[in-house]
Order: sequence, then structure tokens, then C-alpha cells
Amino acid sequence: MGCTFCRTGVFATLSRAAAKSAAARLRRIQLLAVEPTWAQRAAICERCPLRVVHRGVSYCGRPLTQQVERDLAADGCGCPTKDKAKSPEEHCPLAMNHRPAIKIGDRCNCKWCVAAGSAN
Repeated sequence: MGCTFCRTGVFATLSRAAAKSAAARLRRIQLLAVEPTWAQRAAICERCPLRVVHRGVSYCGRPLTQQVERDLAADGCGCPTKDKAKSPEEHCPLAMNHRPAIKIGDRCNCKWCVAAGSAN
């Protein structure tokens, strides 16, 4: 029997998730910056068809811990939407047409950037 954790990329995905979780905790105690438009971003997530509520928390797709390997356009990223929306470094994984968002240089066509008017 193979170890899921041992698969290529799984360790890297879980490590990134742990770092994002730690950053979210630091934002909660005001040690890291919060995205000024986070409420607008979170509202976009709440209307997304990929949104899943698990144990009272809204996620972008099923929580990452339930599905580590994923297709972002079909499964979402698995992050808690409120924490993701508060991070200035994060972007929505989807474009307005529900295909994977594309970032080229400082241009991004994700739902959040389009709503903020910074996609073009």
C-alpha cells in the first residue's frame, strides 16, 4: 500500500497550507497586514458555486485536508475563504468564467482582481 503523504507534490502542498495557516493566525492577532478589500473578496467567494461549508467554516471547495490533490478549476483550492480573502498575497484560483485564473506579470484575471478593476 502506498503512502498518500509520500506522493510527489503532496508534502509541498501541505507545507504551503501550513504556512498559509500560520500567516492567517498572525493576521488574526494583527501582526500581519490584512487586505483592505477582504470583505468584497469574501463576498465573491460566498457566491461561488465551488464554496463548501464544513463545520461552520466556508471553504473554496472541499477543505484541503479532505482532498489534497486537486484541479483548482474543478475543486477550488481548499482554503478557508475568509482567511484567504484577508491575505494581500492571495488570489482567487478562478477567473470569471470559472476556468483557472491566469497571472502574467502584475496582471491577473481572477475574480477578485476583475472585481477590483485591476485585471487590465
